[in-house]
Amino acid sequence: MRIAFFCPHSDPLAATGEPDAGGQCIYEARVAEQLARLGHEVRVFTRRWGGKAVRQDICDGATVFRYPMGPEGFLRKEDMGPHLAEFVERTLIRQATWLRHASAIHGHYWDGGATALMASLALGKPLLFTSHSLGILKRDRITDPTPDGSRFRYDLRIRAEKKILNAADAVIALSRTEREALTERYGANAGKIRIVPGGVDTGAFHLRLDKTELQRELGFTTDHLLFTVGRLDPRKGFLELIEAVPIVVETLRSAGKTVTFLIPIGPEQPSPDELAYRHALLRRADELRITEDIRWFHRLSDEELFQYYEAADLFLCPSPYEPFGLVLVEAFASGTPVVATPHGGPADIVEPGVDGYLADPRDPAAFAARILDALLAPETQRRRMRAAAAEKARSRYAWPSVAAAIADAYRAVQP
Repeated sequence: MRIAFFCPHSDPLAATGEPDAGGQCIYEARVAEQLARLGHEVRVFTRRWGGKAVRQDICDGATVFRYPMGPEGFLRKEDMGPHLAEFVERTLIRQATWLRHASAIHGHYWDGGATALMASLALGKPLLFTSHSLGILKRDRITDPTPDGSRFRYDLRIRAEKKILNAADAVIALSRTEREALTERYGANAGKIRIVPGGVDTGAFHLRLDKTELQRELGFTTDHLLFTVGRLDPRKGFLELIEAVPIVVETLRSAGKTVTFLIPIGPEQPSPDELAYRHALLRRADELRITEDIRWFHRLSDEELFQYYEAADLFLCPSPYEPFGLVLVEAFASGTPVVATPHGGPADIVEPGVDGYLADPRDPAAFAARILDALLAPETQRRRMRAAAAEKARSRYAWPSVAAAIADAYRAVQP
């Protein structure tokens, strides 16, 4: 089959730390790669900016094509609406021959869904949609601070999502929570929805049940190492995490233990929004007198990322809302349990007390309590949690099985 991915804002080959780079980009790249390994041809259409190449291979059979739209430079996904028709027009013109023979058009996120819908109508091709995140659920958890709603543009996004869902031939939901929201909050046809979770390249991550030796090799001398990662965005909950840090530090200190938190502060050349959020993090840490308990980092290389996953005693996901939580599965693949938000996909990934815990990051005491439950447990229990996390990553979230399930969805909508 020939499969077209439409994902204007989420370049599958975006560099770590780049604006709007993250788990969705990794998901798109790995699914495209695995579909290509199954013998399909995948072309991914995304926005060109920052001097990137027009064409770039993910692997043999999976290629990213970038076309400009709107103004020069980075464009927030929330501001892409007026420019999406331009993106579709450029793509249809430059990919006309290939798209005429495509088997399916697959849109990712609402901007990708909107462009895929336009393309599927123009071409008469089946439409599939993966939301990756839903506007209604995000609006429930994160209020737009602007009087005119221009920060997140929830109204536009939710209207678009409803139109896409109504038109789609099939919908890929990443979790049961997402499927319930699609049917109950959006009125989507349950018969069109397939649950296919995100995945992990288990071969890229190294399982380590004894963490101490690697922590020392990396220069960490405290008793515990806690890790979180993500782009510098208020939606990732790092400021909420900061509020829980002093509770954890003081409780461990009373037990004669020390801890280091690994927390990102964004790229070395941040955008104005990233810079403002960085200052807020540093200022709050200074106010709480926990700066010495935090190791801040900028952009990580892949090697550093894998090492920190492997070395950490816990991975933390403090997002107020997380649609899936690919980072949790990556942590699991390294034998690292998690403490994560219960809002969204993590509720389907984490089995509390077995491979991690769930707690609302907006309640610092509750989030800190679950961290402490994990760290202060007997070593035998902590080892069992590490082993359970690793087993779940390998048995449930390996990329080949994820891609095979998505390929089945493409076959099911063929005329």
